[in-house]
Amino acid sequence: VQRIPAGEFVLQDYVMRPMLFKGHKFDLRLWTVLLSVDPLRLHLLGTGIPKVSQWNYSKAVEDVKEPCIHVLMPGTNECFQNKRANVLTPYPTRTNTQEWFDKVIPSGKDFWTQRAWPSVEWRVVELLVLARDAILHVDHQLKRNGLRYKRVFFLSPDILIDQHGQATMVEVNVNGYMIGNLHKSFFPLHEEQRAVFRLMGGNGFPKQHKYAAALEQQTAAFCKRRKAKCTPAAEREIWEMVHEDMHCAMAWYRIFPTGEDRPHTARLKGSPSYQRSFTFLDGVMFDWLQHGWAPLHQLDQNRSVVVAQTPPSADLPPPKARAKPRQQKPASAAKIPEAHLNTMHRMPAGLAPAGGDASADDELAVLRARIAELERKGQGEAGRGR
Repeated sequence: VQRIPAGEFVLQDYVMRPMLFKGHKFDLRLWTVLLSVDPLRLHLLGTGIPKVSQWNYSKAVEDVKEPCIHVLMPGTNECFQNKRANVLTPYPTRTNTQEWFDKVIPSGKDFWTQRAWPSVEWRVVELLVLARDAILHVDHQLKRNGLRYKRVFFLSPDILIDQHGQATMVEVNVNGYMIGNLHKSFFPLHEEQRAVFRLMGGNGFPKQHKYAAALEQQTAAFCKRRKAKCTPAAEREIWEMVHEDMHCAMAWYRIFPTGEDRPHTARLKGSPSYQRSFTFLDGVMFDWLQHGWAPLHQLDQNRSVVVAQTPPSADLPPPKARAKPRQQKPASAAKIPEAHLNTMHRMPAGLAPAGGDASADDELAVLRARIAELERKGQGEAGRGR
């Protein structure tokens, strides 16, 4: 028996009967972006990024340790140049095309879209639901401290699928490896990468003016009817989720939360152990989805959302005019120690705050109080110096 070095290891069953593409083993790199911890809000790129071996798959004993078959995908130069290589030309770059549906084994669009891909969604959502419990208190502490800037987390899981369409999580890459078109012969992802920043609100959600009044009207009506009333934070989270949905592009879409028509959500909500992981804000998001309203929109050929002008409903009370906060002269930054400046965060223009129980006015009050406290400390230290 070969000696195993000391240390901690994660052991996984080897999938002996993997799904194949034209007789080649593959796994999928996924792109996912976590846009909120509480409530949990997760988006997935609607195509896997195939990493396909350049050798035909073999389970023969003499090939058990052959990395070009089992591990190195697409492969190193040695894998491509070896006489056993059966280089795929053209290389498959997406998993949502008819060519992919036809060439995978088992084949067919229905098998992929109704069995394999839902299993992929389940693995990703289950992972985040289980992992969130360990960091939820950190998210709550940040919000209690008035730091309601938007935090995002880019994940790149690797998934293997067997011949029954069951997905297995191989690993989760957390280093944000967003490669654009760096290796475009295999992974042309420049536009999908640009779409991530629009999805997270990097440009301030520019389409929101087309539906903002109707959204405020609908959230007011929803919160009025809901038995457990909405908090200001819950209302903001609804707005944020709608903004994200209306700025999805290049096949990005929300996989959590969803309605129970999606198998992974029905499975989560039907299990008492998973239900215990849901928070108050998760519940608000589920209820909002049952409310069933969304701005008028459609998908274009790239599966990007095209938003239409959405007027308020004549059947509901008009949205209340929101008073603009008074403009006040900012405190002089010269009196604030440099070490404290990095703890003060401002929302980008047009981007709604995410999470927290304090209103925007409360956040300004917290910030002003912090500035005043720092100034008092500075004066006290100056007095002692004399």
